This record gives sequence, structure tokens and C-alpha cells, in this order.
Amino acid sequence: MKTFNMETTEKRSRLLGLAFLIQFVTSFTSGVIVLPRATGVNGFALPDSIGRTLANIARNAGLIQLTILMELVTAAVVIFLGAMLFTTVRRQHEGLALTAFGLYVLEGLLIAVKMLLLFALLVFSRQFIAAGNPGSLEPMGKLLYEVMGYSSKMLNFAFCLGGTVFYALLFMARTVSRPLSLWGLISTQGVLAGVVMGFFGISAPIYVYVPYIPFELVIALWILAKGVKKEEANY
Repeated sequence: MKTFNMETTEKRSRLLGLAFLIQFVTSFTSGVIVLPRATGVNGFALPDSIGRTLANIARNAGLIQLTILMELVTAAVVIFLGAMLFTTVRRQHEGLALTAFGLYVLEGLLIAVKMLLLFALLVFSRQFIAAGNPGSLEPMGKLLYEVMGYSSKMLNFAFCLGGTVFYALLFMARTVSRPLSLWGLISTQGVLAGVVMGFFGISAPIYVYVPYIPFELVIALWILAKGVKKEEANY
């Protein structure tokens, strides 16, 4: 029985580490490298010229399709990651763990919605180019872009709430290094602050996001190298 429990813990460690790693690679590559190259816009800030952005999207259809594929993988892995984190920390507080898992599911669904909007923007950009770049179509393109940007804020808000709960429970459970859990918990608050500022139309400085950016890669490699400890119940 002890051997079986050890094998189960090792398998869970590998799956949890891989989930963190895949989620980091796909989301970082698509959001930081592929999509900005396709649109000519850094992130989902409003472009200087929506007409030029639509032309870039139509011209770089392959990169847009690659972004959609990678983000759909991200959406699936986010939900799986939430399930793995739930099983890892549920003994600390099952209600909170279940709530956090629900928020991760919501995040995954919102990623899929954002990608549907990106696909709609790709179709629209092709029609825009075929029609000869008429200025009368630019407001519709701008609307699609703004809605996509808002969906990005919503999914990040869901992530921040779910991540805050999960990292707090990881800290309590001692299943991973406590400084590592604390890093995730604190750096998530910076992202949350940036998201909330975005809801009010305030552009957050990049440094509020920077502390979290490498976290998922670091915790993935740490878990893959050292595994997770058996959860300590908190009664």
C-alpha cells in the first residue's frame, strides 16, 4: 500500500509539473511572441490604426491560426491544472479548493471565447481587405478588438482569484516549497492589481506583471525535479 501511495504521488507530481510547464509555454509563446507579431500590436492594447491592424491580421492568417490552436491547448491545460491543484490541496479546505477549481474552469472557457473572437476578427479582416479597406468597416473591427480585449481582462481576473486561493492552500499544505508558494501568492496580487486598473481604463505599469511571469516555469521545473509532498491535513 505504501508503494502504491508513493507511485500515485509521483504520478501526480509529474502531471502537475507538466501542466504548469505546458500552460506556461503555450500561453507565453502565443501571447508574447506569436500574436503581437501577427497583429503588430503589443498585447491587447488598442492599436494606433485599426485599419493597419486588420491588414496585419489578414496578411498573417497563419500566425493567427497558430495562436488560436496554442490558446485552445492552454484553455484545456488550465482546466486540467485546476483539477490537479484541487486534488493536491483539497484537504486544507475543500470548499475553497472547489471554488478555485471553478474559477480555473471559467478561465479556460473565457480563453476559448477570446479565441472565437479572434477567429471572427480574422474572418472580418479578410472581408475588410477584400472590400478595399473601407473606413466604414473600421468601427466594427475596433469593436471586435475591444470585446476581445475585455474578455482577456475577465479571464485574467478569474485566474487571479483562483490562483490566490490555490497558492494560499499550497502554502498551508506544504506540498511544495513554502517560499515558492508565497512567490505565487504575492506575485498574483500584482497581476490582479493590473487587471483591476485595466477595468477602469488605467494602463498598469509592466513591473506589476513581471514578478509572476517566470513563476509558472520555475514551479513547473521545481515540481518535476523534486515532486510534491503528501498534503498535510489542516483540521
